[in-house]
Amino acid sequence: MTLIDTVQLLAITAAPSGTAATFAAIGALVTWLVHRDTARRTSPPRPIEIGDRRPAADDAGWLEQPAVVGLLTNDYEVPTSAVPATALDLARRGWIRLAATDEGELVVFTRGRGRHGDVLRGFEQQVLNHLTARSFDGVTTAGTLLATASRLDARWWRRFRRDVVRAARERRLTTQRYTPGALLPSVVAVVIAAALAYSAVTPGDAERAVSESLMARGVWWAGTIVVVAVAVATVRRWASTCETPTELGQQRAGQWLGYRLRLADRVPEHASVVTSAEQQLALAFSIVMGLAPGVAQQLPVVREDHRTAWSDAGGTPHVVRVRYPFRPGYGRNPIVMAVLGTVVAVVARWMQRFLRRVSDGEGLQGIIENFPDQAGIIERVAELLAVAMWVPIVWAIWAIAAGLVDTVWTNERIGAIVRARRPVDVIPSVPVLHTLAQRDRFSVFLAVDDGRRRSVTAWLANERTAAPQGAVARVRSTPVLGYVRSSEPVGTSTRRDAS
Repeated sequence: MTLIDTVQLLAITAAPSGTAATFAAIGALVTWLVHRDTARRTSPPRPIEIGDRRPAADDAGWLEQPAVVGLLTNDYEVPTSAVPATALDLARRGWIRLAATDEGELVVFTRGRGRHGDVLRGFEQQVLNHLTARSFDGVTTAGTLLATASRLDARWWRRFRRDVVRAARERRLTTQRYTPGALLPSVVAVVIAAALAYSAVTPGDAERAVSESLMARGVWWAGTIVVVAVAVATVRRWASTCETPTELGQQRAGQWLGYRLRLADRVPEHASVVTSAEQQLALAFSIVMGLAPGVAQQLPVVREDHRTAWSDAGGTPHVVRVRYPFRPGYGRNPIVMAVLGTVVAVVARWMQRFLRRVSDGEGLQGIIENFPDQAGIIERVAELLAVAMWVPIVWAIWAIAAGLVDTVWTNERIGAIVRARRPVDVIPSVPVLHTLAQRDRFSVFLAVDDGRRRSVTAWLANERTAAPQGAVARVRSTPVLGYVRSSEPVGTSTRRDAS
């Protein structure tokens, strides 16, 4: 099998017709819209603050564990901060003991016995086992915990979150968000779209060359990728631990948010975890509700979550999800991108025309005449490279369009800088992407929340336009490339300032 035959096989042996590929793409678009609508329909309501005192225990003396409070107050998803909060709660109950050396380093003694009659839940035992496994002769330090904080794999987290959710459901505080009934429209849409994609290539033309059916194949592939991505996302939703509150759960969530107001006024930002049991409990609740970040850093069982942040912008404490785009040209000057895209488009288009002349036997005739036995291979390779030229051409079209739009359009937002992260810290764990991100040594993602949305897209600033996390700033950026034109800090992100 020749190289060009292999490419044709990878590009679907039978080329779809333009009409069939269009219907398949429309089906994929509808599937994606249904998928998004499912998230909107099942989105849990934001709790409303009730009172300013700690919620009372029930008649049996039961009070929500810090991890369950984290579930109730973090959009009904278990946050990563539930792990250090659970560890601090274990210290309060005597299962571990915390101390500080003369140099100020935290020491964790893991051979505690707990209080008489105290029984650990599954997720609490899991955290205790993790601390014990990181200790030597019953002793570990904050430095050791920090060095091993990234070793908790997806299986560990899945088991931890499921146990926390189970504890909340036993108290009838939450129920499953993505039920089979809620996911049924997405499943039906995926099946229909997959059937359209399959029928588009079943009666296709197997003899039609890739270069002659590139548009139809590209549309078909784009639609198929969308359908597969939605199918995978639907399965992940079914297996997720996302919850929605019951009436009791929503009431308790409001009470805990009200208690957060009291903690915000009374808990110092850099309070010590080596303190009394009652204060350790208050600090554990503070950790899961986004207060006193220095407390969680003292007990670095897990790393800080880059993609979830607490914000007081708008006067109401809430959780926002942060997205860090890593697409071509993101964070670059729009004028530079438009000029660069124009140059790449001209050069790539010229190369494509030249390669097509070679594939038709009209170019490089002198070389082909010197190697007549290799003429067929040269022409096929040229045809393949001519098709590959569409990659830089498509990139150039994107760069020109994005650059032109961002040159004349600027967004301005005044809000709290809830996250400021370097690209290398937040991109996917792919070696090539990490290599590219490490080149942006003076770039930083800024996530600006003004209190109007559940999720924000971080913009990419340079050394001149960056702003510190925790500040309230006026940030001007472009809508497509996320290029930060300017940032002006105007305060700090305390609740009183934000409101």
